[in-house]
Amino acid sequence: MDPKFIKRHPESGTFIIKKFSFFENEVNLQGNAVVGMACDFWGDLVVKGNLALGKGSKVKGNVIAENATIGADCEINGNIKVVGNLTLLDRTKVGGLAYADGNMIVRPMVCARAAECAGDIHVTGRTDIKSIQSGRKLVVRTG
Repeated sequence: MDPKFIKRHPESGTFIIKKFSFFENEVNLQGNAVVGMACDFWGDLVVKGNLALGKGSKVKGNVIAENATIGADCEINGNIKVVGNLTLLDRTKVGGLAYADGNMIVRPMVCARAAECAGDIHVTGRTDIKSIQSGRKLVVRTG
């Protein structure tokens, strides 16, 4: 990892990744991560904490985190797997499976091959998800 792209906030143990950063290899962070807008990850993004992925960011591999908020207009070519809750914001594209052991929120115009969670899934507006499975309930609202 290039230190010019990543800073660490010592009090909270949060990694802050500057906007427009790019990473050629897998990124593995031992703590929370806040990713600026339009960052490119050419491998997997693994966070041992909470992840906030900035608007327009791209991950060519998989995303793994405790909890995650995936910003608007993001593209994940692989799968997303979180231990807690997952939020997919407007126009996010997931090439594979979006999975959460907790609850999931899906905003309008999200595209994914599948969405599964152990808790509740809240879908707002029109989406393009081929398969949705919820452990408890599925709540659908019009946009």
